[in-house]
Amino acid sequence: MPVHAVEVDPIKFPWLDLNRYTFCAGTESSGIVYLSGQTASEYDPELGSVVCKGDLLTQTKLIYEKLAVVLEAAGMSFANVVQTVDYVDATALPLYRQTGLIRQGYFGGSPVAATGIVVERLLRPDALIEVSMVAMRGDKHPITLPGETYDQRTYVPGVEVEGIVWTSGFVGNEVVAGRSYYPQDTSLQLELAYSVIGNVLTEAETMPEDVVKSLDYISPQCVIQYPEADDVRRRFFGERFPATTSIPVNRLLRPDGHVEIEMVAVKGGVREDIQVPEWTENYGGLSRSAAVKKGRMIHLSGQSSVDHTSGETVGGFDIVAQCDKAYANIARIMEESGYRMDDVVNTIEWVAPNGLMEYRKLSEVRRKYFGDRYPSATGVSMHRILGKPEQLIEVTAVAIV
Repeated sequence: MPVHAVEVDPIKFPWLDLNRYTFCAGTESSGIVYLSGQTASEYDPELGSVVCKGDLLTQTKLIYEKLAVVLEAAGMSFANVVQTVDYVDATALPLYRQTGLIRQGYFGGSPVAATGIVVERLLRPDALIEVSMVAMRGDKHPITLPGETYDQRTYVPGVEVEGIVWTSGFVGNEVVAGRSYYPQDTSLQLELAYSVIGNVLTEAETMPEDVVKSLDYISPQCVIQYPEADDVRRRFFGERFPATTSIPVNRLLRPDGHVEIEMVAVKGGVREDIQVPEWTENYGGLSRSAAVKKGRMIHLSGQSSVDHTSGETVGGFDIVAQCDKAYANIARIMEESGYRMDDVVNTIEWVAPNGLMEYRKLSEVRRKYFGDRYPSATGVSMHRILGKPEQLIEVTAVAIV
């Protein structure tokens, strides 16, 4: 019988009424748990509304308390976490390094892959940070690089559990006179980043063709140069492209960085590149697959309001119509793969700033495509959408089958 994703919702979650939302706190399938992004949001009875209080450190502490409760509901702990992503508001950056002590308090010496990015803003205007996590059952093995030490860091280059490799985010740089130097050529930075990721994959005894997902965070200063770096991707991946989502963010933590890249690779098994036949003319020449299935995972490339049969955007400036098209594209990919929307365990909704006013209306779109079986989810505002100015949302998804 098919194994469907199980919602992980704590019996007691004193901060919010989770039944009000079109996502669940976590989703588990085949021993993999995707946790929804958590902010420090909590219901304040005196104000009669949900708010985020305090500075970055106060909010981070509350977030980890909430994530601990979700992990416990899944029968897991922070020792099972394989990857974290911090979405940080730029105004909170002066305190961001101090959040490392909070992470250490929860992770102890347990290795974890991590990425931290700066977003345009979070969906809740008083939120300073949002944290998402992935956890797995099984023995966790750190992936480190020769000559590097990680005693003072709260992350490692990569983590492997049950043949799945999760990498941290990497920005391409070179060491000049003992200091990190970030060349101002996007193609060169990308090449340097791939070189490091290639070393991580080698240490994990895997290779680029095993990569099923690449998430590229793009700084504003390289948005124009980014498409010109396509040849670098082709040299690294050959013709076995992963599912890829490219997101322009407000800036990278490294102010001279152009692109930060995190990946997921699956060792062993048969790889299936999923392409939708009627999309071939407008999608087939891209250096990304619509989706890649390997082992028990299907990773989908980010989908926006583009009708891939014509190459045109739909929905005008209506974010609800645009979101509906993005999810229709995801549903079409799942159909082509032979699976259903029930198998989707996580989504990330990336929203342009001028789409935030109507964002709450998207809950009806999620109900349309997921019914009452919601995946975990994260929603953040990025700098913009890659594409035409009217595009307001991009959605990426992962399924476990």
